[in-house]
Amino acid sequence: MKVGDQGLTCPQLQNEFQDAEKFRADADKEKGMTGGNVARAILFWPAILGSFSNANEAIAAADARKVHLSNLMGQKNCPVPGMNAPTPTPAPSSNS
Repeated sequence: MKVGDQGLTCPQLQNEFQDAEKFRADADKEKGMTGGNVARAILFWPAILGSFSNANEAIAAADARKVHLSNLMGQKNCPVPGMNAPTPTPAPSSNS
């Protein structure tokens, strides 16, 4: 949560949501075999555990931010990026 989130417009909320998605994706990449992670594993293997832990914390924070922003968008009737509007179910036909 950030101070001022309540006052954001729909486009601003959507931009914040997309930023959180990018932050999450970047953190998820850090869990992989990056050059830095390989070097940490070779030089000092416990350091890679810290790297994975930090990445997991960043992912959790990004997910929490996305939930918070989704809730605000729902309150303001804003479309949530990546979420399709529910398709109405057709009424059953009376042709029997």
